[in-house]
Amino acid sequence: MLHSSYRHALIHLAQTRLNLLAWWLLAIVTYIIARLLQTWLDAAYLASEFPVPFYIGQTTFSAPELKSYFQVLIDKGTLGLFIKTQLIDYVFMIGTFVSFFCLSTAVMRSVKAVKLHPWMLSIGVFFVWFSPLAAVFDALENLVSFVMLRKPLEFADWLVMPYSSFAVAKFSVFISTYLWCLVAMGTVLLVIAYRGTMLAVRKFQPGRAREK
Repeated sequence: MLHSSYRHALIHLAQTRLNLLAWWLLAIVTYIIARLLQTWLDAAYLASEFPVPFYIGQTTFSAPELKSYFQVLIDKGTLGLFIKTQLIDYVFMIGTFVSFFCLSTAVMRSVKAVKLHPWMLSIGVFFVWFSPLAAVFDALENLVSFVMLRKPLEFADWLVMPYSSFAVAKFSVFISTYLWCLVAMGTVLLVIAYRGTMLAVRKFQPGRAREK
């Protein structure tokens, strides 16, 4: 029920509000904001001196390995900074949710505007509600991490499974969203260029005929 309401609400908003230009302006502005938030998040992560890149730590699926990373933070006295970074991440999640929704909506409306094949429009509608789930999976991942951080060296080993699973889901949504946007907009631009060329050819040919 919750999933259905979420999906229908975003699709309705994307299909009925604002025009194509407005959605692209929102997509650009929110993308810039999301990147600024990511800069803040990355700086906090570096300050915590976590021993490996975040994507390695988050997708380890190994409790002993993750506990060894937390041990490094404890030894360096930066565990508090890491916890602060996890809190900053929630601000980044909000930015990501809004940014991905606006970007996917702009792409979907572009596909619709040039009247591409219905299956491409269906994919575009799918990503309108699917792409923001990157932020949702990120939030769930962080919730599990807070449970683990209560006892960073003694947490139940099984907790690493949902933790890393949510991280893999998050990264999968990120990658698939960017790939879809690149493919869809590449196709849109090619179709616009092709139609423009064909229109120019049709206008040019009658003139050549009259010259003869």
